[in-house]
Amino acid sequence: MALRESVGNSKRSSTEPDLGVVTGRSDGDTGVAHGALLVGLAEAVAGWRWEEVKVLRQQGIDSMGPDATRDAILVASGFNGITRVADAIGIRLDTRTANASVELRAQVGIDDFAPTEKWLA
Repeated sequence: MALRESVGNSKRSSTEPDLGVVTGRSDGDTGVAHGALLVGLAEAVAGWRWEEVKVLRQQGIDSMGPDATRDAILVASGFNGITRVADAIGIRLDTRTANASVELRAQVGIDDFAPTEKWLA
């Protein structure tokens, strides 16, 4: 399972980037162009490490351009915020999404980051 644009930009012959990189279960760049930078940027945004974000933002502008860097920061910031709001108010996954994401959640270890009841519809 992968995002449409990420697969199109993958450096690997497979269309399945290593999503374990996101949760630290494996090392690497996810197989996506600028993957290591994007992972670092997302982690810095999620961790509120603003000095690190500043450095990585400039690296992103230098290597990916300002538009791609801005979009990456917006996605990381938005996803982090939406997830925190959903968790805080108790939004659960619907049954279809919970069932469809079992393998992906196991692959990246995401179940370790939320209470079990999050996956129960």
